Amino acid sequence: MEEVKPGERLYEVRIILRDVQGAIAKAAQVLADANVTIKTGTVFYILGKPELGTWASFIDISKATLNIQDLEKKLQGLDEVADVRFEEPKPAPYEVMHFPVLHGNSRAIIVGRDTFAALWDGFEGILTPSGLEAVLYNVGKRIGTHTAMGLKDTYGLENKDLMSAIVQAAKALGWGIVEFQDIDFQSLTGTIIVKESFEARARQKKPYKMCHGARGYFAGCMGVVFGKPVEAVEVKCLGTDAEHCEFRIRSNI
Repeated sequence: MEEVKPGERLYEVRIILRDVQGAIAKAAQVLADANVTIKTGTVFYILGKPELGTWASFIDISKATLNIQDLEKKLQGLDEVADVRFEEPKPAPYEVMHFPVLHGNSRAIIVGRDTFAALWDGFEGILTPSGLEAVLYNVGKRIGTHTAMGLKDTYGLENKDLMSAIVQAAKALGWGIVEFQDIDFQSLTGTIIVKESFEARARQKKPYKMCHGARGYFAGCMGVVFGKPVEAVEVKCLGTDAEHCEFRIRSNI
């Protein structure tokens, strides 16, 4: 969602550009010449069409010297532009032009932290604490294994390179800021620090460690990194007022 300030008139524009040098600059110049304010923007290639890319932006046209129809004509007149679409995001300023949302080549969804909190609260109302712990850990482990295998197979990554990609994925997907420490490939042990864990933040303060999903996730990831099954134990939790979450990896004996 985009923030709308008083007096702004918000639109979203999606421009399909041919992959030639200066394409974005020329499209942006058309908007600038018409006194359109570009608020945010994203650029990405179109799957299956490497010759094309998409530039999507929220724009403010409250002070524009051209209407939407004339802006569309000017953009369509550029050799670099294959297609243009404008949409006024009403009644709420949602970004709607990127459906389906993709994570790599896979369809993804965006789920708010509060939604996860409601989900966990629902589980806690049905399952015993130990039952909920087992469910979250095993689900997390499957997700971690799937994520690490996807990174390994897609990009040919192993060992420290695979761990670096896991750090990137965790940050990009909102899981948290991950740091690996004292990873030993012989003993299959190590420590994983997670700052701003979404799981701890979603569930708020509890008198017990709560990041069972993340614990399973990192056990799954490190099982792929090591090439052998491992388990993870949470020794510190942000949800119990620790400065961060900390997980110890150990061999699965």
